[in-house]
Amino acid sequence: MQILSRPQNSPRPGSIGRLAVLPVFFSLRGKRGVVAGGTAAAAWKAELLAAAGAEVHVYAEAVSEEMSALIAAGPFVRHARRWSATDLHGAAIAVADAATEQEAEVFLHAATQAGVPCNVIDKPAFCAFQFGTIVNRSPVVVGISTDGAAPILGQAIRRRIETVLPASLAAWTQLAQQLRSHIVDVLQPGRQRRLFWEDFVNRAFDTDPLPDEADKLVARAMEIANDRNTRTGAVTVIPVGSDDPELLTLKTMRLLQMADAIFYSRDIPPAVLQLARREARRIPLADKPFHDAAAQRLCADGKNVVVLKRA
Repeated sequence: MQILSRPQNSPRPGSIGRLAVLPVFFSLRGKRGVVAGGTAAAAWKAELLAAAGAEVHVYAEAVSEEMSALIAAGPFVRHARRWSATDLHGAAIAVADAATEQEAEVFLHAATQAGVPCNVIDKPAFCAFQFGTIVNRSPVVVGISTDGAAPILGQAIRRRIETVLPASLAAWTQLAQQLRSHIVDVLQPGRQRRLFWEDFVNRAFDTDPLPDEADKLVARAMEIANDRNTRTGAVTVIPVGSDDPELLTLKTMRLLQMADAIFYSRDIPPAVLQLARREARRIPLADKPFHDAAAQRLCADGKNVVVLKRA
């Protein structure tokens, strides 16, 4: 087996493509959020910040019916005056509904000076970040952005995802949080843990959790821990017959997602490699017949290895 070197400035095969924006998930629990404005649009953003755990301070001389109802029903702090630059100091996030571009520019400047990420509603030129369309299965949260190009498309994508993600996914994710430390204690890193979580995911998309689901999952973890066959990895050779990743079988997709290392020939398209786990090692091969000694060594260490070659 010969591993090919690659020019330093060439992109890594399977690496992430260009992003219009960076998708991040920002914790606001227990932090102060500032909302400047009392409009209905500002009320929606204030509710969103509060749902994420922020202590929301609303600065507005007058408030809409929507904002008034929101403040009356929830843990919001109302300041019956216009915002000032000092109000932004120490805040974790700031949102404004500015009537003019001049007001938006002033708010952006004040937030920047205070080191606070800010959003001015419907004025993307004055935003440090933008809100995406949300699918809420908290603790699972899916954010969708079209970088402002097509909000209606973002809504359509959200509707599609809503039909795929069961409502019970929230309960399953809470179970995962509850069991994670136990799984770390019981199962070895790599193949054993991945087997457990693959089983977990299959259950999560198949049925609602039962009252004794946690006990069943603990028993499954012990079963995996005591199975000697799970302590070594596997080598799987996958013939790739098309450049179109959508033509790959579901089994191939699953194996790529479980792989710790992927050996691939030069003619495997990057679009196929991008479907693998981002953490997986990608090892290019020369145009010689594949020799599996290196793969077997990885397998003996408990790693799952996939070899991609042309059909």
